[in-house]
Amino acid sequence: MIDLTYQTGNSILHRTKPVIKFLGLIFCSVIVLLSKNLLCTLISVSLITILMVFANLSIKEVFSPLKKFFFFLIMIFLMNVLFTNSDECLYSYYFICISEKGIEQGYNIVLHTLTITVLSSVYIRTTTSIEIMKGIESAMQPLRVFNIPTKDIALIMSIALQFIPVFFNDIERIKKAQMARGANFNRGSFLDRIRSVIPLVIPAFISAFHRADELSIAIEARGFQSDKENT
Repeated sequence: MIDLTYQTGNSILHRTKPVIKFLGLIFCSVIVLLSKNLLCTLISVSLITILMVFANLSIKEVFSPLKKFFFFLIMIFLMNVLFTNSDECLYSYYFICISEKGIEQGYNIVLHTLTITVLSSVYIRTTTSIEIMKGIESAMQPLRVFNIPTKDIALIMSIALQFIPVFFNDIERIKKAQMARGANFNRGSFLDRIRSVIPLVIPAFISAFHRADELSIAIEARGFQSDKENT
């Protein structure tokens, strides 16, 4: 079960204005994406350490969401290592080419993904859903000049962030149900394991659509209107 919920606290990050935290998240993410190799590693470690201190969060609380992404990160790394085109291959077999460029690119992408995931985790744990919505809306205020519905976009992004743990919890529940029926996701070849994911993904997306439909009905029933101030 993925825990990406707000944690009550009185740390510096908890007391920081939502718009400042949101802009800080965007700024830090851009810095991480633009950095490479050793510089990326140093920046990532520094940012995570500073945020953990300011948010008063433990290592377990910050890194616990990464367990569910482990297989996904391994897949990203292998895709880059095996299929990155390079003139200097350390090992080649048909269309597969393992090179230093592929290894370096895979390492950078995985590190970027890990760092941004941790930054987002800290942001969600120190900011309530209402504050997330207000922070995104405040940060997008200049776009109102172009008649862009910033309040609607803020609401969508806020709901999407809150749905991430729900989505993965649904996958975990469906996986256990499939295993109770005799399914085994740890046996067979690599392709067999990929195929076994299909019975998890399709029901999870169907469940997500049902939840979205129920949520929209609940919002309408409460009289929410994006063009008006709501209590």
